[in-house]
Amino acid sequence: MQIWNQTGYAHQFTMGMDKAGHEWIVVVVKGTFDFPATPGGLVQKSAEQAPLVMADTQTGVPGYSATLWETDFAFRKQRCDVIANGCAYAPGGRPAERVPVGIKIGNWSKLLEVVGHREWRSIGPVFTATSPQPFLKLPISYDVAWGGVDRLDPEDKLPASYKYNPVGTGWSRTRNQRLIPGLRLPNTQAVGEEIRSPFGDYKPMSFGPMGRGWPGRIEYGGTYDDNWTKNIFPFLPPDFDERYFQSAPPDQQIDAPKGGEEVVLVNLTPQGRVSFRLPATALPLTLFKGRQKAYEADIFPDTVLLDPERRRFSIVWRVSQRIHKTILDFSECWIGPPTPAMLRARLKGKQYVRASRITPARENEDA
Repeated sequence: MQIWNQTGYAHQFTMGMDKAGHEWIVVVVKGTFDFPATPGGLVQKSAEQAPLVMADTQTGVPGYSATLWETDFAFRKQRCDVIANGCAYAPGGRPAERVPVGIKIGNWSKLLEVVGHREWRSIGPVFTATSPQPFLKLPISYDVAWGGVDRLDPEDKLPASYKYNPVGTGWSRTRNQRLIPGLRLPNTQAVGEEIRSPFGDYKPMSFGPMGRGWPGRIEYGGTYDDNWTKNIFPFLPPDFDERYFQSAPPDQQIDAPKGGEEVVLVNLTPQGRVSFRLPATALPLTLFKGRQKAYEADIFPDTVLLDPERRRFSIVWRVSQRIHKTILDFSECWIGPPTPAMLRARLKGKQYVRASRITPARENEDA
C-alpha cells in the first residue's frame, strides 16, 4: 500500500486479527511535539519525530522489570491511554523527603507521592520504616512501586510475588519476617496511604504501562485451556476482550482528546510546574481500494505518551479496517489533508507521483 503522509509524523501499517479470525489492516500514526520553550507558549512539532515502538521495551530484564514503552501496534483501543515515564524533582532544587507529583489533561488528573529511600526495621514483631532520605531527583516506575518478589529466603525455590506488581519492592510474606530488616520500601505511594507493613495490601503507583500479565489486564486476555489448544489455536479465544489492548491502568484511561485540553505536569521537571495545551488532534485519514474510498474520517488519538525528561510528548492515532480478501486490496492511504495535486490526480484517474525536490509553490503542478 502506498502511503502519502502530509504531516511529517511517523507512520506504518500492519495487520491485526480479531477473535472471530477476521483480518484487519491497522494504520498507526505517531506525532511528537516539544514542550513550549516559555511559559504560556505553544507546543511545536518536534524536529526529530520519535519512531514507532515495534516491541515492548523494559527498564531492565524483560519479565523482571517494569515496562517502559509498549509497542505502538495495538490492534484497537476503546479508550485513550495516558502514559508517562520520568522522574520526580524536589521543588526549587532543594532536597526533600517527599514530593507530590501529578499529571492533568483536561478534566482528568492523577496524583501520587514520591518518597526518599527507606528500609524496613524491626523491633520484635513490629516493623517500622526508616526516615526517608532527602532527594533531588528520583525515577518513577513500577520498579520502585509497592510490590515485588519475596526472594529473601535463598532456600526458597518458588518465591512468591505480589500479583498486582511483581516487579516492585517492599512486600514480603510473613514466613520470612526474620529476613525483612533491610528490605527497601517503595519510592512511590498513593497520596494519604502511608505504607506501614511489609505484609500489607497497598496500591502500586506509577504513570507507566501495566504489565501484560498483571491483574486488571490479564483477565481480558481470554481463556487458554485444552479446548483452546485443540480447537481454537492459533486464533484468539472467544472470551478475549479488546480492553486487553489498553496498556494504561484504568485510572489513566480517558476519552479521546479533541485538542486544546490543558496539560499540567507537577514536579516532573526541574521547573516544578509545566503547562501547555494539546494541539489540534483531529487527523484526516483516507484509505482507498483501487479507485474507491474504503474509509475517510477525522480520527482522534488513542494514546498520549509523555516524556518530561526529553521535554516532549507523542500522540498516537490508529485506524483498523476489515480485510475481506487480501491486504493488497488497500492500494493507497492519505494521512493528513490531501494536497490539490493529490485530489486532481485522483479526479483524473492518474497515479499521483510526488517529485523528489519541489517547493510548496510548485507542488500543485505535480500529478
